[in-house]
Amino acid sequence: MPVAPSPARAVAVQVLIGGRWIAGQELGRRTGTAGADEVLVSHHGHLVWVDQQSVRESDR
Repeated sequence: MPVAPSPARAVAVQVLIGGRWIAGQELGRRTGTAGADEVLVSHHGHLVWVDQQSVRESDR
């Protein structure tokens, strides 16, 4: 599964989880097994692949 190159610097994002937007950092992107685009997000050191539709850029 191909992974897009990581940005030179982590990008501040917000991730929709359980109806709430939480802060995180985008570290990379890929096309998931179901064909959906996913974003690798770090939140307090925890890494998770999240559907791209649940991620937005942070204004901070």
